[in-house]
Amino acid sequence: MNKKYMLIIALAGIILLSGCASTAKTIPTATPTPSSTANPASLMCDSSQLSIQLGAQDAAMGSRGVTGMSFVNTSAKSCTLEGYPNLQMFDSTGKALPTHVIHFGSFAAPNAPAGLVTLAPGAKASFDLFYAAQTGYGNAYCPTSSKVAFTPPGSKIALTLDWKIQPYGGGSIQKLRCGEIKVSPLYVP
Repeated sequence: MNKKYMLIIALAGIILLSGCASTAKTIPTATPTPSSTANPASLMCDSSQLSIQLGAQDAAMGSRGVTGMSFVNTSAKSCTLEGYPNLQMFDSTGKALPTHVIHFGSFAAPNAPAGLVTLAPGAKASFDLFYAAQTGYGNAYCPTSSKVAFTPPGSKIALTLDWKIQPYGGGSIQKLRCGEIKVSPLYVP
């Protein structure tokens, strides 16, 4: 055989093999099937899984503080909550009263950010409340609630407590703001 012919066959073989090698590199590999883990949104506590408990109340210099308000997981499954509860006050006829929720840190951890709280069955997620109970402006007054509804973060259904509170806010008689309540993020007690 001719050297030139052998060289052409050898080069053709190298080209063919290199083509196969590059093709082999581009063959897609099987994509692993995702594991069947629960969607985090499906783990959020629903109001039907929770009850509400009043915390320890304290008063000083015209203000009221409540520590350890709690959502309790009454279901048989673990669930999660994250953020701040919402509140709405009602009078004795069921009419909504002005309610202004302001986020603040808890008494135990004033600068702690809102974090994810996992509740096993029977476990609690707590939060704190703080509000002014007097205006100091003579005859100015705010309405007193008969009930307060607490809506867990991520839920649309409130849990209600019979609770008489009369929160005030604002820096002067001209800026009186009834129903101002400071609420902490949820935390593990």
